[in-house]
Amino acid sequence: MQLGFPDNDYKLPYKARSPVTGKKIYFESIKEVESEIKNVLGQKSTSKFGIGQTLYYEMPFFTNPITHIKQWCWDMIEDYKISTTYNVPIGKDLDSIITDRIDCFSIIEEEINKINKHRSEQDG
Repeated sequence: MQLGFPDNDYKLPYKARSPVTGKKIYFESIKEVESEIKNVLGQKSTSKFGIGQTLYYEMPFFTNPITHIKQWCWDMIEDYKISTTYNVPIGKDLDSIITDRIDCFSIIEEEINKINKHRSEQDG
């Protein structure tokens, strides 16, 4: 089982196994890879495990996740970490807090909680 970011660069075009269908797929474009990501997220199990955990375990079967994570996502995770670790406020007052940032922080917090739950289940 591959976890995390694989060493394989998956340079287009390439063949890889779909974690959804179990069949080999010939990926010729980024659009086809993104379509498979949507298929992965469309599984019923995604609601149980969350987006982050689902992608963490399944993307390495057919692509390198690092190539699909946008810079703004890394920036948001860094902002979240700074805000929660050092208690740095994200705005001067409630009126100045950016709604998108709150939404992203909520998603990050939810994913962290799911990671912690998953770890405790694996540790017994």
